[in-house]
Amino acid sequence: MTADSQEARGLAHGIVGSARVTAFGTSIVAPAASAITALVIVVSYAGFASPLVVLITFVASLCCALSIAEFARRVPSAGWAYTYNSRGLGPTAGFLTGWMMIFGYALFVPAGIALTSTYASHLLTDDVTHAAIAPWVLFVVILAAVALVAYRGIGTSASVDLLLVVGEMTVIAALAITILVKIGPAHYSLAVFSPASVPHGQLTGITDAMIYGITAFAGFEAAAALGEEARDTRRSVPASIIGIVIVTGIFYLLVILAETFGVGRRGIPGLIAQPSPLGYLTSRYWSPSALWVIDLVVVLTVLGFVIAASNAAIRVMFAMAREQALPAPLSRLSRRHTPAVAIGCLTVLTLLLGLPLTYAYGGPRAFGYLAGAAGLAVVLVYLAGNIAVIRAFRTEFRDEFSFWRHLLIPATAAVIFLFPLWGILRPPAYTLVNLLPFAALGWLFLGVIAAVVLRARRPASFETLGTVFMPAEKEKQPQ
Repeated sequence: MTADSQEARGLAHGIVGSARVTAFGTSIVAPAASAITALVIVVSYAGFASPLVVLITFVASLCCALSIAEFARRVPSAGWAYTYNSRGLGPTAGFLTGWMMIFGYALFVPAGIALTSTYASHLLTDDVTHAAIAPWVLFVVILAAVALVAYRGIGTSASVDLLLVVGEMTVIAALAITILVKIGPAHYSLAVFSPASVPHGQLTGITDAMIYGITAFAGFEAAAALGEEARDTRRSVPASIIGIVIVTGIFYLLVILAETFGVGRRGIPGLIAQPSPLGYLTSRYWSPSALWVIDLVVVLTVLGFVIAASNAAIRVMFAMAREQALPAPLSRLSRRHTPAVAIGCLTVLTLLLGLPLTYAYGGPRAFGYLAGAAGLAVVLVYLAGNIAVIRAFRTEFRDEFSFWRHLLIPATAAVIFLFPLWGILRPPAYTLVNLLPFAALGWLFLGVIAAVVLRARRPASFETLGTVFMPAEKEKQPQ
């Protein structure tokens, strides 16, 4: 196959600008949903020191974003971390990165739809008859809509994400600002940034909370999945990745400060005990009649997350199949230049994984189970990505090496990510929820077997993973 024919069957080029690339990545982070879910769990572990945890994970994520941006600027690709780690750590590590990313997103997508379907069911409940559409029914409807949007193309998906993410963050930020204004500076305290404010003074409260703090930022790197479809990709994608973390980090700090100051040190146990902590704050600082706004925000933010996450997962499958690391049919494109077979595959996986759990346990528990199982995969991919930056810019891109950008920053991020990794591998108690991330180790073991088989059967193609389909490298390299 010639280079021209390869490009003919590739993704459409230059169809999304910086704003939509940023919205795409921010939607996967799902900041409003994380404020309602992950940040609440952070508070349950770290208590009054929760802002300190958010600040630490903010710094770690920013370092990681700067590292990924270096790769996004140098080797833009739809496979992003799969391609980056193939170039930085070799084909085996690259293959396993893509393998773990598929695992993570294959769980995140049904988790998101499960949560969306439950909150949508609440919104659609008739206040008079209390009749509601069952969440499992809405699961199927939402999944069909997400698949249709993905099929229509990234331009449509990113436009929808842009509208949703602006609306959801505006509402939650307005609530946080209202809380901070009403309580006044007299209730502010720098103690929220002290490790001594952790319940019982135990450092494990911080490390355990960091698992969920990292999860709250997870997804910022997915903007790199549009590396072949963005305009001026070598500038817009890196800038978007860094911008997503900065905007999200400021948003999280605003929300977590409002939560901790809004109830005070003594009120945190009561806040955590609420069925909907953010709903409780809404009733207290806005009005009980405004509770429906929180349900609507969750529906919108998680819907945006699912649309973006499904597109990211689809592009990883497409990129790996295009290089024969996955079955070739997954690289087939529709007339709209969308990976139709990969879309169908992810849709079936989402249905099989999410629908039974939503039917049996409801959306919130299904979300907790699926997202919890994906946590270790996310941490491992980030950790490997930072190490890949160091190695790639000490070898293949040695002429561009910078001590600060290609050694100190990624090394700092890698060290910080060891804390949540330790928290996952050594949980405070071996409950079902704490054991779920270990499912990722089983998937990783299967990936090692698959890599061995591929290397034995297709040694030539395996050794070129991450380097075959790089149309953007034909552009002039940045000076």
